[in-house]
Amino acid sequence: MKQLKVKRPRTALRDTRNYLLLIFIFFNIFFISNSHASGAQRPDLASTDPTITDGTGGSAPSEGVGTGMYGSDFSSPWKNSDSTIVIDAYEGNSIDWNQMATDKKVAGVIHRSSIGLRVDSSYLSRKKIALERGYLWGAYHLGLKGNTIAQADLFLSLVKNEPETLMILDLEDTGAGNFMTVDEAVVFMNYIYEKTGSIPTVYANHQTTIQLNSKVKNNPRFQQSKLWYARFKSTVTDFPTGIWKGYFLWQFSSELNCSTTGSCLYNVPGTKSDMDVNVFDGTAGELEAQWNNN
Repeated sequence: MKQLKVKRPRTALRDTRNYLLLIFIFFNIFFISNSHASGAQRPDLASTDPTITDGTGGSAPSEGVGTGMYGSDFSSPWKNSDSTIVIDAYEGNSIDWNQMATDKKVAGVIHRSSIGLRVDSSYLSRKKIALERGYLWGAYHLGLKGNTIAQADLFLSLVKNEPETLMILDLEDTGAGNFMTVDEAVVFMNYIYEKTGSIPTVYANHQTTIQLNSKVKNNPRFQQSKLWYARFKSTVTDFPTGIWKGYFLWQFSSELNCSTTGSCLYNVPGTKSDMDVNVFDGTAGELEAQWNNN
């Protein structure tokens, strides 16, 4: 038997269309809101830094450009829950990687790549392990007196201007001994920049930082660099501001103030008391955003 078609009233059809339209609008608002929330990205902390003229007709960054975030806590920041730990090692240190992995504050490993014209024998093997385990990776060159360009070429042959490798020039006692002088450091920094467009982080202790503030405060390469500050104490009240407003990393523990494992200011599992330990005054995510050679 043929079924009869029943016509629905126009008002009912209109109400149905409106109801479906409301559902469609609500679904889209919900979807868009959640998409933005799940895809939110950290802001680029260094992308909006202004520049000023350097007085030579060129462009030089304003104080601290390139460092992005400055460490401002000088009272045991490693005790803060949102701070991050970085170790720095050389071939003479031992590392138990499985034990170290139990410390979730440790996010980065900086290793000596070279000293003068000699390559650190553990650099390449430990780089492979660190990257496989998801650590941020950095390389420091310990500068010695003489053969500055040859030292820079050796350093570049190891780091290869890889964006994931933080480049560091380690300046020890720039006023005496066999270590690289301030003038040689300027040559090294300029040469790296000319070859790669990158700017190494500068490692300096308290006295060397004071020297740099005095001798190269107007040098654009140093003005753009980050400072890795070495001071082996729990509280600092006399940070030498000048080129840098604060530290990128603070090396606060080493064999200089830690003679027995367990008595150090900070003990990284899987390492001994001779391991240098550094703090970043921020989260691991903030450290990763600043882990560059810009």
